[in-house]
Amino acid sequence: MPQSKASSDAFHEVVVDSLEWMAIAGRVVQFFNMEESGIEDYLLRKNTLSDWADIVAKAREIASEDITVTTSGSTGEPKACQHSWSNLADESQFLSDLIKQQSAQVNQLVALVPSHHIYGLLFSVLLPEILDVPVVRGFKAFQKLTSGSLQQGDLVIGFPEALTQANKLLSHIPSEVTFTTSSGPCPAETVNGLYALGASKVIEIYGSSETAGIGYRLSPNNPFQLLPRWKKDSASKLLDKKAKQPYELPDGLNWHSDETFTVSGRVDKAVSVKGTNVYLSRIEATIESHPGVEAAAVRKKKPDEGEGLKAYVVMKSGDDDLTETSLKQWLSEHLLDIEIPTHVSFGSAIPTNSMGKRRDWTL
Repeated sequence: MPQSKASSDAFHEVVVDSLEWMAIAGRVVQFFNMEESGIEDYLLRKNTLSDWADIVAKAREIASEDITVTTSGSTGEPKACQHSWSNLADESQFLSDLIKQQSAQVNQLVALVPSHHIYGLLFSVLLPEILDVPVVRGFKAFQKLTSGSLQQGDLVIGFPEALTQANKLLSHIPSEVTFTTSSGPCPAETVNGLYALGASKVIEIYGSSETAGIGYRLSPNNPFQLLPRWKKDSASKLLDKKAKQPYELPDGLNWHSDETFTVSGRVDKAVSVKGTNVYLSRIEATIESHPGVEAAAVRKKKPDEGEGLKAYVVMKSGDDDLTETSLKQWLSEHLLDIEIPTHVSFGSAIPTNSMGKRRDWTL
């Protein structure tokens, strides 16, 4: 918040300039759908979080209770996705009932995900309210997970990369500890590894920013089960039972029945890097727009290669000045940090197999 004269403790202040102030207010207005209330301008007249909370609460009494989250924006402007509050509340109640069925007790929630993400909102804000349990967030949550400090009755709200790291660091998991994971496919070896260490349940949630939760499963060997909100409309569409509204699926699904499915791959060819969807074709096109690049291929690193993306680059004839460092520096002006490959290989041609199709390459 802007610096307040009434505050005597500088450590309680967050100083931002006027443009940042308006941007923060605008995001709050969008998230809580406050423009329908007519009182959103009051956010610019107050400078404490408690005042803002009161204004948001009043706006929700006057008008909409819906929530608008955004996609990651990896391919440009983030997409706003509005959700009915009743749908979110129903989904959270279902998840609460599911967790209670699978776990003897839940004493505390350990949240590794941001609460403004649709998954984080459902699991680290609404769910603990229903379960009536405290929440550990941020660095304390990661420290609790990776230092082996989990306790009986903990519910860990994680994502694939964090759970994979925990699987490598932990030697034992106390009894009655449940994990959830979303925001991308979780490797089967990670889920099975957590079970081997003593996890009570590992619940995989499949969904998107546009749809919220779609399905869940308790084992990588089983298909996902549709959440009660949804009905299969076609191979590529779901129907919201209550609203009678169709939704395009973000991925290709293999349907085992009208209520069970497995995920075959993203329709938009995105991959998840540290919980953020990035689009390889866009990154390849950006690299190929460099004046010294003839062709490029980008892939997500394999687990034994580390985190992030890798690129294979073919330079134009006669351009000997292009290096990994100079290319990364150039890409920093055109891509998000998460989109910049952490390793770049150079060669005379993009690697292909015997059929002429692009293949993976070793670092």
